[in-house]
Amino acid sequence: MKSFLSRIATGVQMAVVCLVLLIVIGCNAMRVTDNHSPITPETEPEAYGGWRAVARGIERRDMGLATASQTTQGRAVLVRLDPAVVTFRVHYSPGVPRWLAEWRDQLPQAAVIVNGGFFDESDQALGLLVSDGMSSGQSFVGFGGMFQVTDSVVRVRSLVGEPYQGEPLLQAVQAFPMLIDPARMPALEGDEYNQRSRRAWVGQDRAGRIILGVTHNLISLAELQRWLLSSDLELQAAFALDGGRSAGLLVHVPGTDETYPAVDRLPAVIAVYSP
Repeated sequence: MKSFLSRIATGVQMAVVCLVLLIVIGCNAMRVTDNHSPITPETEPEAYGGWRAVARGIERRDMGLATASQTTQGRAVLVRLDPAVVTFRVHYSPGVPRWLAEWRDQLPQAAVIVNGGFFDESDQALGLLVSDGMSSGQSFVGFGGMFQVTDSVVRVRSLVGEPYQGEPLLQAVQAFPMLIDPARMPALEGDEYNQRSRRAWVGQDRAGRIILGVTHNLISLAELQRWLLSSDLELQAAFALDGGRSAGLLVHVPGTDETYPAVDRLPAVIAVYSP
């Protein structure tokens, strides 16, 4: 724990860092033992393989996910999104979280929905969150990453190498840790990174496409980082979204209706809209 705090506390008051870690890591420790059914798609997925287009600007893929703790191969479900075609929005309901299925009903035009970042016991988002230009919370300083949308650019950004300076944003979600950092930060180390839980993440590849991923197999952050780095995804940046009981993803387009449910209600989600 001490090594973890020393890495992320640069430029942050120690009291703030401790509060965030107690909330997040404490919750993840509980979530590792969650035994809920891992994945329940409403349609059978295709075999592991390449990308399959499911809507304009949207592709999905199943990938094998081997970890040191598993005798059988796990599974990651990924969605690849073209920012030149799709639209991203962050939806936030502070204090009134919703089940993933309720978000789907609330956002019937959304083609993809994934859980957002961490939140506290009162269902308020941690870090900076921007929904349709309205900002909530304060940016992480010295650690974590941010998914952001401006008038002209959609990107995944390291807050370590490129701290938030208050520039205007249309949409944004922050979470941590960085899994792949453009500044080539060292590999994740420490007991907290070896705790196994269900995971969700967001990344950006070298072509600028956004990749959302989720696995309900129990996997550590260190294992996830190694897997992403060794994959053929060509990610230039990626960070973990909230995991454990909050990890959830749905794809709802003609011909594809899949839900990988979060176990908890979610106060914030990232939604993707295809024309």
